[in-house]
Amino acid sequence: MNKGVEDIFKALGHPTRREIIRLIANKGAVSYKELAKLEPKPGVLYHHLRLLKGLIYQDENKLYRLSELGYKALELMESLYIEPQEKFPHSILTPRRFLERIEGTKAFIILLITYLFSCITWILYPNYVEMFLIVAPLNISRFFSIVSAILSWLGSLLILNIVTRKVFQRYVGFLELASRTIPAFLIINSLPVILSLFKNFLLIIVILYIILNVYGLLLIISAVSVTARISLRKAMLIVIVLHYISILIYFYFSLTMGS
Repeated sequence: MNKGVEDIFKALGHPTRREIIRLIANKGAVSYKELAKLEPKPGVLYHHLRLLKGLIYQDENKLYRLSELGYKALELMESLYIEPQEKFPHSILTPRRFLERIEGTKAFIILLITYLFSCITWILYPNYVEMFLIVAPLNISRFFSIVSAILSWLGSLLILNIVTRKVFQRYVGFLELASRTIPAFLIINSLPVILSLFKNFLLIIVILYIILNVYGLLLIISAVSVTARISLRKAMLIVIVLHYISILIYFYFSLTMGS
């Protein structure tokens, strides 16, 4: 089976599959029973083995070995792939390993439904609008509040995709990036609820707004890092570009609607 570059990156995009490749590389050949120690659920393990097809194969003794392409993928993985930082607080602030496990159409559909449902919360606070990564005061209709939340997510995905490809020449799967950025935008969508619950407590609103916004940005940085297979520092530069675009768009609309 011939695998393209995109397929290889997808195969290496999950920690369990990287562990499988390393285990086979270290032992030369492993049995299914040994692989089951990494992932005890048969259905999940077969899913990983299916995505690794072309990188691994079974010999006449039903043992799994790395193919020639598998050894090249191993070299690529060891030289280019940045492993997630596991220690606290990185595992919380930049949870790359958690985001890596979000993959596939099923996960995307579940997260998408959750996200669209969360957009309804903008009805609670129509005097604020989401402009990509920022939530700022703007007197608009309740309907446009919901629409702006959805369009902000889609627009952010488009910009993140374009900047990642143009600046770092890295392919970014739209479905992968969409799935992994939803947790961040779920946090952003919680801001109208916070504003509504604590509208009489300005200090609490400011503190929660800053905390949630910063954490949302960290999640987006992590999502870009995992999906594009680049360092957190490079991903941060991409998200900073998006953040400045968000500010410029907000000022444009505020001046336009103000006049």
